[in-house]
Amino acid sequence: MEKERVSDVFLLCVAAIWGINFVAVKFLLTEISPVNLIFFRFFFGSILLFLLLFFFEDVKMPARDLLHVAFLGLVGITLYQFLFTYALKSTSVTNVSIIINSAPLYGGVLSSLLGFEKFNGKRAIGAITGFFGVFIIITKGNFYLDAGDTTGNLLAVGASFLWALYTILSKPLLDRYSPLKVTAYSMITGSILFIPFIPFYSDPGEYMRLSIAGWMILSCTVVFSVVVAFFLWYRAVSRIGPSRTIIYQYAIPVFAAVFAWLLLGEKIYFSQVSGAAIVFSSIWLARRN
Repeated sequence: MEKERVSDVFLLCVAAIWGINFVAVKFLLTEISPVNLIFFRFFFGSILLFLLLFFFEDVKMPARDLLHVAFLGLVGITLYQFLFTYALKSTSVTNVSIIINSAPLYGGVLSSLLGFEKFNGKRAIGAITGFFGVFIIITKGNFYLDAGDTTGNLLAVGASFLWALYTILSKPLLDRYSPLKVTAYSMITGSILFIPFIPFYSDPGEYMRLSIAGWMILSCTVVFSVVVAFFLWYRAVSRIGPSRTIIYQYAIPVFAAVFAWLLLGEKIYFSQVSGAAIVFSSIWLARRN
């Protein structure tokens, strides 16, 4: 019981860290380009993860799996982070946090299409109602698309789809390796794949012009959201199991919305609350299978 209580506290901390990470990235985008931000966070984050690997596990991975993990890096780091970061640049923290955490809806559909799981009635109802919730958020409850936040919202939908794909494609590797090793390798390859974009989409001199506050926040996003939160999350999975752990995923948009309201002055709309309720109820329904 004591072990479960400690894990619950750790998971609440993880949800808060990942929630405030949305706000931190939104702030950093006022000082640094998306490509520079992504490369710095995940290149140095992967180095820290490899240090954890060195101390706690075997660093080596057989050559036969390197191409697979490189593709994971392309999907889950390069492309996903590109869409995620540009989405935050274009729309609200609350919208992005809710839409990103709707990834299990896409995961259920993709997993069924790829033959990993059966697509039964509960999954179908969960997916349809969940997508309806996302549509409410994108359209602000008006049920039509207009300018403004729509581009950012659609980028977030694309990012959510990519994260679901990354999760599914990582399953074969996670049967053979730890989450730490798979994440470290996919993160370093995904970061390296960003290098060709740097001359065209960013100015390396931005790092020199970054404010002291910017450097502090950037460093915290690397240490806490990329490394510490990941370590605590999978430590909790090993202690109390994935089913109970995953419940705390629903707390991430709540923390993100509250921090965005407190620190950025973002308003919280009824369409966001109702859309989020539909999305997460749908995920819960699908997972009851």
